[in-house]
Amino acid sequence: MDTARKQIEDWRTNAADATVVSANAVQDRLFDLWGELHDTPQQATVEQWLTLTVERELFTGKELIEFLDGLDASLREHAAAN
Repeated sequence: MDTARKQIEDWRTNAADATVVSANAVQDRLFDLWGELHDTPQQATVEQWLTLTVERELFTGKELIEFLDGLDASLREHAAAN
C-alpha cells in the first residue's frame, strides 16, 4: 500500500500544476493504482473512475486532487484499521 500512496502523492503533485488532464493520461495512472490496490476496498473507487475515463475526454486538475485526497484518506483509514 506504500507504493499506492507514493503514486497518489506523485500524481497529486502533477495534477496541481495541470489545468486539465486527458482521459487517457488519467486512465494510465488509474490502471497503475488499480494494480497496487488489488483486493482492497479502494479498488472499487478506482474502478468507478476508470469508467469515467471512457465517458469523458478531460478531467480538471482540481477534481483529480479531490479524488486523490479522498483515496489517500481512505487508504490511511484502512491501514489504521488493520
